[in-house]
Amino acid sequence: GTDVVKGIALGADAVGVGRLECWGLAAAGAEGVHRMLEILENEIQIALALLGVTSFSELEPSHVAPAQPTADPHVTSAFPHLELPKVHY
Repeated sequence: GTDVVKGIALGADAVGVGRLECWGLAAAGAEGVHRMLEILENEIQIALALLGVTSFSELEPSHVAPAQPTADPHVTSAFPHLELPKVHY
């Protein structure tokens, strides 16, 4: 849900969620897709509330800020080939 909010805040007209639909379909067929959409809607509502806005039209790029990664990229992560400097905590 937060990825959708970040995309819209940064100016996207649409955000793809294809992988989520595949997981919902694989888990429980059409009911799984329906449940996935319910969960996504709930996450979006929570993210908007935490930002203090009530709709996508109120979002702007200032609602998004860069953050240091908490873990190195992994083959199963969203960005497995991202070259990041080693950060030691």
